Amino acid sequence: MRFVVLFLAVLAGLKVWTQDRLYRSAAGEALIAAYQERAVGACQAKPKADARGQPLVVGALDWSKAKADDIMFGNPAIEIAVWQVDHALWNARYRNPILRLKFEDRLTRIVCDYDVLAGQAAVRVL
Repeated sequence: MRFVVLFLAVLAGLKVWTQDRLYRSAAGEALIAAYQERAVGACQAKPKADARGQPLVVGALDWSKAKADDIMFGNPAIEIAVWQVDHALWNARYRNPILRLKFEDRLTRIVCDYDVLAGQAAVRVL
């Protein structure tokens, strides 16, 4: 009897995990499809400097050919501790959806992080 109960618990856990993975992948694809054009426009309009103000030697990149990498929640480039909930940029750091466009070659990796809610882009060399 224990085996049957344990087996049913494992099946229930597997069902919940599968539904969560399917929901997250479908929601991610929908967000990428909905906001990719806006992200490309914002990345094209960005000055060619990274977040630290260092000039980027990227030439005229065509961001429309960049790979829409993924959707992240929160911008890890903003340095705010999780307990600083009253900080003005807390939502940007931990909650705002970020669409990442990526250019990669053998030597460099250039990314543009587009904040969906703020409508702003940040170009960085990784």
